[in-house]
Amino acid sequence: MILRPRYRIEDLDQYLAKRDYAGALAAIAEALKKQPENFNLLLRQAEILGMAGDRGHAVEVYRKLARHFAKVGRYSMAIAVTNKILRLDPGQTEAAEELRQLLAAQQEEEEKARARLQQLARLPQGYPSPPGGTSPPSPSPPPPAPAPEAPVVQFFSAFPRQALSELLGSTSVRSYPPGAVIVREGELGDSLFLIVDGSVVVEGTDPRGQKVRLATLKQGDFFGEVAVLTGKPRTATVIAQDAVTVIEISRETLQEICQRHPEVSQVLDQFYQERANATVELMLARLRKAP
Repeated sequence: MILRPRYRIEDLDQYLAKRDYAGALAAIAEALKKQPENFNLLLRQAEILGMAGDRGHAVEVYRKLARHFAKVGRYSMAIAVTNKILRLDPGQTEAAEELRQLLAAQQEEEEKARARLQQLARLPQGYPSPPGGTSPPSPSPPPPAPAPEAPVVQFFSAFPRQALSELLGSTSVRSYPPGAVIVREGELGDSLFLIVDGSVVVEGTDPRGQKVRLATLKQGDFFGEVAVLTGKPRTATVIAQDAVTVIEISRETLQEICQRHPEVSQVLDQFYQERANATVELMLARLRKAP
């Protein structure tokens, strides 16, 4: 009797070091039998399929993952996965369109929720009143909780179809170890970043030249956009707090897309105006006005 080799997920790195992609895929397949919805394993599977040259199967797995991450509100991860699809096969524009539709649907739901709250706020207090008396004043409806990754939805859903495909196909997914300086205050910036996983610390300089922690940003947050969209130097230093994965979008990419799709300029202008009023920028302004 011939015994088949037993492939273990614990030995995955060893298979990859030897470029034994068949062994690596067999190890992942064994692990997926026990955890079929382990999306980290599925990500590794798709990555290795691409390395092994099986692009069709890799794209199939990636598309499943992109749908899943969008469905659970992890839009930054869905965008990173769609970037991988377009890098493997630039002709997969329908993957970008599917993501755009999901983002647009989420943006529409958020706008409807805001409209409902505004309508409630305009109703007379205590309306309607019971017969023969008046009801106590009704409290104003609470402000809506921030939607998961709302800036991501707002930014990417505003891109026209072809422009979004071009953008997602041109971005880079990068990883940084804990303590790495991703952008440095005072330097010229030619990229903006979207956090896919992990967190970063934002530091500024007060009028006395002392470093001050301004914020901690996490999955779904942007940073570096002010320098890219205005041409001014970086306004703060951003440091990886733990292992961080980001999507990097270069100024050159945005400029090229604007040349082909002039309507994108309006999307970027609106994004900048709204981000200029974000917490970090306000804190920086107050910090520099401090005595």
